[in-house]
Amino acid sequence: MKRTLLILIILISTAASAFSNDAFFLTKVGATQLIASLNANGKAEGYSLMTIKDVRESGNDMIVVYTIQVLDKNKKPMDKVGQREYSIKITGGVLELEIKNTMDAFFAAKGMNYSIAGDKLFIPSNITTGSKMNDSWMKMTIKIPVIGEVIADITITDVVCAGIETVTVPAGTFEACKITQTTTTITKGWIAPKIINRGATWYVKGIGMVKSVNYDEKGKLESSSELYELVR
Repeated sequence: MKRTLLILIILISTAASAFSNDAFFLTKVGATQLIASLNANGKAEGYSLMTIKDVRESGNDMIVVYTIQVLDKNKKPMDKVGQREYSIKITGGVLELEIKNTMDAFFAAKGMNYSIAGDKLFIPSNITTGSKMNDSWMKMTIKIPVIGEVIADITITDVVCAGIETVTVPAGTFEACKITQTTTTITKGWIAPKIINRGATWYVKGIGMVKSVNYDEKGKLESSSELYELVR
């Protein structure tokens, strides 16, 4: 369950018009990205494959339809339900990111009995160092054999652009916007009623998330993720 909560905290990622290239997301039909989920020792424990399925434009608005498939550490599909389809909206260069989508795909792949709701994180394309973004939240109810029902209320606060950095991951080297945040998880029905994590995520225009790290309250690395492969 602890590993599930850590993954939950992390995951918190054509004929496109010019403005979409500035958004922090893939916007080309057929583009894919493979993201590796790593433990504290840097060992891959699983992957998520995202594929852009459709792009729909209307004025300054764009809807990007994509699929997520959860893979095991050997890059084999974990789930029995196949790919999960989601969508994001880009309005005038502002990305409206549904923070619950990745977790929904993960729990579905595990075949877990759950319900999930969440807020959106708004990331503008003209973000600069020091820019602050909205707080957001996510609420999940998970039914776990033996343990029973676990309710997790998650808040993501102090979301700030810490600067533009060069970051290297298996998929390449990128100039990325580093966004830091504090994640507080309050649980009912679990032995750790309150967990506070601090982390950072690196976003690249036209791609999205390329790296993220997650630390516990004492500053110890707990997990991370990296863009492993990119096709665009």
